Amino acid sequence: MLLASSVLAAGGLLPGLARAAELPPGFVITKENFDKIKSDTFEGKTIASMVPARLEEMIKVHGLTIKLAKSKKIEMDPKYVEATKKGLGTVKFNPADRTMSGWVAGMPFPPETIKLDDPHAGDKVIWNLRAATYGATMDLRDISFVFIHGDKGVERVQRWQSRRYYMEGRLDGGPVTVGDGSVSQKTYLFATSPQDIRGLGTFSVRYNDPTSAKPDDTWAYLKSVRRTRRLSGGAWMDPIGGTDQLYDDWDIWDAFPTKYRANKLVGKRWVLAVAHSPELSVDKSKRDTPEEFPSVGLTEKPYFFPAKHIEWEPREVYVVEGTPPAEHPYSKKVVYMEVDFPRPYLGEMYDQKGEFWKFMVFQNRPDVGEDGYKAVMPVVGHVIDVKRNHSTTWSSNMKANPKGVKDADVSLQKLEEVATGGGK
Repeated sequence: MLLASSVLAAGGLLPGLARAAELPPGFVITKENFDKIKSDTFEGKTIASMVPARLEEMIKVHGLTIKLAKSKKIEMDPKYVEATKKGLGTVKFNPADRTMSGWVAGMPFPPETIKLDDPHAGDKVIWNLRAATYGATMDLRDISFVFIHGDKGVERVQRWQSRRYYMEGRLDGGPVTVGDGSVSQKTYLFATSPQDIRGLGTFSVRYNDPTSAKPDDTWAYLKSVRRTRRLSGGAWMDPIGGTDQLYDDWDIWDAFPTKYRANKLVGKRWVLAVAHSPELSVDKSKRDTPEEFPSVGLTEKPYFFPAKHIEWEPREVYVVEGTPPAEHPYSKKVVYMEVDFPRPYLGEMYDQKGEFWKFMVFQNRPDVGEDGYKAVMPVVGHVIDVKRNHSTTWSSNMKANPKGVKDADVSLQKLEEVATGGGK
């Protein structure tokens, strides 16, 4: 009997002992086949081990499909790598107030310095994300927010423009720090269409005081009175316009780590993620058609996932769980962020009852700025309100380091100019 069992096992005839298959590139994971192939491997890792529980829910309950692709190494810009090396031994984490000091540019806490058993590792990973990662200026060109109902499809489209100007950690060949060092970054965001919202916008200043003694300053431009109004210091937790996305979700996680009560590094793992989204995210020649946003699956329910041709690849990530302040809409945020460089791929948000609320998939791609700077850019963001079966999915032909942008080009005055049609 023992011999017979051995023969059957060797021949693959015992289901419980059958060897897992290695799936080929191009294989598409669906809700119909997930349970059958979850023990199979891709690049030597099981599918189940690369699909977190909430991503599995997106597949099995909501119909997300994942097309597998070989992972590709991503090279960061040499200037970023060199600045990171220079910071080794210089950048310090201050446990008393969870701040960092001694940082000039590059990644404050590279992977070799982050230990899984370090109680402050979660803060360090988020500091990496919120330090300047795009070089000097983040230019969101042709950004569009598409409001999508999971059963009915596209409800409306809003088109915006935005720029974020880093005042420190700049790597564009000029000064690394602009000004007196009191300001970390400046951002404006304004609507260009449709007409009923054209001219609405915000301008925010994030100060280099992460202890929150000096909160962000934010102004909104109100076109009805053609003037700006200062908002409360809690505006970073508010929704962007009428979207499903908070300002705090701008990059899945936009706040300094000290804005959160605690940030825990849960661990490292591999996940399937979109790291090489196609070069074109918004096709302006096909405006007002589904083809305007080729990376979004707007033609099939639930309409708000990455298009079926988008390729997902294995990426090693940190998993960080954040506890926001009590007044925040979320009770918990979980982010899955690349280990080798600070780029988030997936996010989970939970409401004040602790119930799963939102899921975010960000499509990223390596890009070269107009000055030759190499950066990894978020170009499509699927911000899904699971409870409402609704999404605000944004797409942008984002670039790093556009030519000729100066400090004064991202300012309250500039917001007023562009909002009224007097600037670009």
